[in-house]
Amino acid sequence: MPRTLNLTSLFALLLIATSSLTGCFVFVEEDVYVDDDDSVYQPPPVVNHAPVFDGNDSWWLCEYDEVRDDYFFEFQAVVDDLDGWTDVEFVDVTIFLADDPDYMIDTFGLVYEGEGVWGGLVWERESDLFCGEAVDVLFEAWDNYGDRSDMLIRY
Repeated sequence: MPRTLNLTSLFALLLIATSSLTGCFVFVEEDVYVDDDDSVYQPPPVVNHAPVFDGNDSWWLCEYDEVRDDYFFEFQAVVDDLDGWTDVEFVDVTIFLADDPDYMIDTFGLVYEGEGVWGGLVWERESDLFCGEAVDVLFEAWDNYGDRSDMLIRY
């Protein structure tokens, strides 16, 4: 006569087979919270803040380097974010002919230097920039949520 396993025996075998396996339990909480006094409330909405430029510490300049016999442009942008300066994801600089926002000369991304400071250097020979030309410089910053802000330094 063939033997059959009933549900209790099958469950016991399953427990024995899986008793050496490690695992964890995952509990999914809803977006409803309970105070100490058992009152139910909704959590506050997530607020995102756009990046903010520090106009006092952001600048650009053009200088001559005797060793390379070339001019260089240096840019620095100090960017903060109320969500923390690590929320700033990308900063770039775009250079326009002075008073002509339709005539873009060059653009490139800045390098993160730490604690909200972004910088970059480009040589005149390696760009379309010309030292002494009247230009407006537009700094733009994006955060991790896609918010954007900008700062324009006019010539």
